[in-house]
Amino acid sequence: MIFSKRKRLEDQVIELAAREPLAVKALHERLKKGDSKLSLRAVYKAVDGLIAAGVLLKVRQRVMVDQEWVREVSTKLAPPLSAPLGPGEKAIYTFTSVAHLDAFWKTIVLQLEAYEKDGLVMFYNPHNFWAYVPERQGSEDAYYRHFLPSKIHAFFTVGGDTPADMQFKRVYQDDYLQIDARNMPSMPRNTHLTLLGDYLITVRLPKAMADRIDRLYETGKPIEELMPEIQKAYQRPGNIRFVLENNPQKAKKLRRPLSLNFYFKMN
Repeated sequence: MIFSKRKRLEDQVIELAAREPLAVKALHERLKKGDSKLSLRAVYKAVDGLIAAGVLLKVRQRVMVDQEWVREVSTKLAPPLSAPLGPGEKAIYTFTSVAHLDAFWKTIVLQLEAYEKDGLVMFYNPHNFWAYVPERQGSEDAYYRHFLPSKIHAFFTVGGDTPADMQFKRVYQDDYLQIDARNMPSMPRNTHLTLLGDYLITVRLPKAMADRIDRLYETGKPIEELMPEIQKAYQRPGNIRFVLENNPQKAKKLRRPLSLNFYFKMN
């Protein structure tokens, strides 16, 4: 068990990854100090198992603890968080898996919620197909439902009013998560945004993938019928760009058009 006297290999891997992101080879070198016979293959196997279980993430060849898992088990696996970026700073990541990107997105967003000073979170998706990705649907449900008990105000603009878009609104809207479905011509159709105070997350899908998803939603079919084709569209998406930045001016500029049709006090 982690943080106890009797530990399996997986427990030791989690403890090391909780301290700092590490490459698998670096994990192996540190673990070998306690067991000189430990093979690199065994460490890879342990890491792969923990990624599959939703405990770890692998980003830029480094392994880190999934903060969504940390939140779920309410275990203090890391020291108190500090702001990840200073004003004007940004970090760019590239993903080739929609499921891995979503897991990383939640890890970042759940940390940023601790720094949200305005008491609100804002989103823009051309279509929120993320809520229905089979590997992530349980996680998505838990995330959208957490605003109400946490008393965090969230405002979600969906860039379309097709039947599937309205289905998302009907299922997930509550007193703390407001959802508005409307076309926004000024917003690129491959751009998905998250705003938390001065922090901005921009996810850019390949244009061909975004165009395909647009066409599927425009058929007017319910999301259950669309998902098999949407899955085909994102199974080999190419590179998906993830940009995290601390940019107060840009966040303020984007917040104004996204605030239309919502009811809250603007600073």
